[in-house]
This record gives sequence, structure tokens and C-alpha cells, in this order.
Amino acid sequence: MRYSIMVAGLVAGLLATPVLAEMKIAVADSQMALMASDAAKKAVEKLQGELKVQRDRMSQLKNEIEGLDAKAKKDGAVMSAKDKQDLQKQAEGKIQEYNNLGQTIQRRTQEVQNELLQRMLPKMEAAIEELQKTNKFDIIIERKSAIFADPSVDITKKITEKLNAATAAGK
Repeated sequence: MRYSIMVAGLVAGLLATPVLAEMKIAVADSQMALMASDAAKKAVEKLQGELKVQRDRMSQLKNEIEGLDAKAKKDGAVMSAKDKQDLQKQAEGKIQEYNNLGQTIQRRTQEVQNELLQRMLPKMEAAIEELQKTNKFDIIIERKSAIFADPSVDITKKITEKLNAATAAGK
């Protein structure tokens, strides 16, 4: 019984090998393709400009917090309890503002990413489908899911080119 199962497995493996050899497989990093597109670059650039004031304020707050910390360490031994408390409250207020700005930036970044993904996902699906039909790929695997893939089967750049063309054409 065991021998017949082993033989059946060997025969099945030999029969399947030609099928796999004839399959046309590609890999792609869809996230990289999207982020390399002109539309994503423009969205990131616009977001950076939009958030510049908040980032500058965060940098300023960081410097102020570090200055207050240095003052507390330097003068803490000779400061009155009230001065220490005032310095602590001042630092806590700046830390709170810093954290709030960080959360605002993170939320806005997430919103822009979601908007971009929502706008570009149909274009990416169309680009992948077009590449699949043109090149007659049997399977296209997400690059992150492959343990190894020869660079010659990576179609990420081609997807980005199709995304750029679709965006430029206003599709």
C-alpha cells in the first residue's frame, strides 16, 4: 500500500512538471509601483508642502523641550519648588502640543494615502490586467509573497509606466 502511494505521488509529480514549466509567471510589488508613479510623487510633494508649518512647529517644540530639560538639569538644584513646578508645566504643555501635532500629521498622511489608493487602485488593476493579457501571464504574484524571483520576471516598473500613462491620459 505504501509503495503504491509513493509511486502515485511520483507519477503525479512527473506529470505536473511539464505544466509548471509551460506556465508564464510574473511578480510585482504593487505598493512600490504605486509609490513610484507620478501621481503618488505629486501627492507626497503636495502633502509635504501642506504639512510644512506643522513639521516646522514640531521641530521648534522639540528644541524648546530639550532646552527646558537642560535648564531643569542645570538649575534644578537651586530652583524653588514653584519654579520647578512651573518649568514642569511648561514642558508638559509643549510635549502635549508636540504629540497633538504628530497625531495631526499622521492622520492627514493616512487620509492622503487612502485618497491616493482609492483613486489609483482601479488604474492599477487595469494596468495589471493589460500586462497579463499582453504578455499572457498565467500567474502574477505579489513580490512580497515570493521567496525568490528572478528580476527578469518582475513587472513592477511596467505597472508604474502604465499607471503614469493612464494618469497622463486622464483615464
